[in-house]
Amino acid sequence: MVGGVEVFNESLRNAFGDVEIFADEQSMNGGTDLQRIGLDQPVRALHAARLLLRRHHESPFDVILSNGLSGWPLTLANPGVPLVQVYHNTMAGFARNALELRGDRFTTGRVMALFDRLAGLGKCVVGVSQPVLREVESLYGFRGHLIPNAVDTEAFRPMDHVRAREAFGVPHHVPVGLFVGRPDRTKGYDILLRVAEQLPHVLFLVAGGKREAARNVRSLGKVARKEMPALYAASDFFFLPSRYEGFSLSLLEALSCNLPAVVSEAAWPFSEDPSSCGVVVRGNQERSFVRAIKRVLDDPEGFSPRDFVAHRHNMVVFRETWRSLVESLLCSGG
Repeated sequence: MVGGVEVFNESLRNAFGDVEIFADEQSMNGGTDLQRIGLDQPVRALHAARLLLRRHHESPFDVILSNGLSGWPLTLANPGVPLVQVYHNTMAGFARNALELRGDRFTTGRVMALFDRLAGLGKCVVGVSQPVLREVESLYGFRGHLIPNAVDTEAFRPMDHVRAREAFGVPHHVPVGLFVGRPDRTKGYDILLRVAEQLPHVLFLVAGGKREAARNVRSLGKVARKEMPALYAASDFFFLPSRYEGFSLSLLEALSCNLPAVVSEAAWPFSEDPSSCGVVVRGNQERSFVRAIKRVLDDPEGFSPRDFVAHRHNMVVFRETWRSLVESLLCSGG
């Protein structure tokens, strides 16, 4: 499965065409120690920025966009062109809402958040959702533009339910919930396991990293992106009881495939009412999620999530909004 930032970068490439992407994904010596003190990602950002700046010196870019704390070296380098800082979440918000251990909260909420905030200084700031923008303003002191994530509504569209189940070996008579993402506490995987215990007749599919699963929880491991539309089609509802999200692309894809969702309040990135898309649950009590799942399963025809996203979050809207922002920056000189 491809990560959210990688999908976002490819969306930018589709929007602008002539885009170069710089990233440092290689494991480094001593990486474990750097992770322990919250410096792994900042150091990787520095390596990627060096490559970018070397290329910029040879043939200058018109505008430079950076994701998250990867933008901190560019703040210091000041390469002389308009800079856009995109926040998909905030390290400070992630630490406050998703991390239990005091040491993890310190390294993420203080050390990494320091670089995360530095990345936005003096730049045009973009947030991918209203919740992210609120965090950027309240925790980092920046005002920004809202440009939501988008989904390819042609690639992610409803498919034949029966054929999709056959492709994944899913019984036809069993209600199926789909969880997409890392099976960890941040994503609410522990909540999923407790919910599954109370709904033994429901099969929960998990697309993401491998984890030991319960009797009615089947781990699929990493699923190729091209196979995801069929996996959404094989399911009866999308389930994400996450404790913290910026903007889940998997949620957007599921809705585009007309799959109703049961998600936590933290996982709902939209300002609009969710009633046409499924149920948003406040808190993290499993009984509340159980009631929401039963409601969705009892009324499968009562939701129209594809209609919700098709006109708001398609690639045309994404392309036009991003082009408009960049053109305004180029005309004003940043």
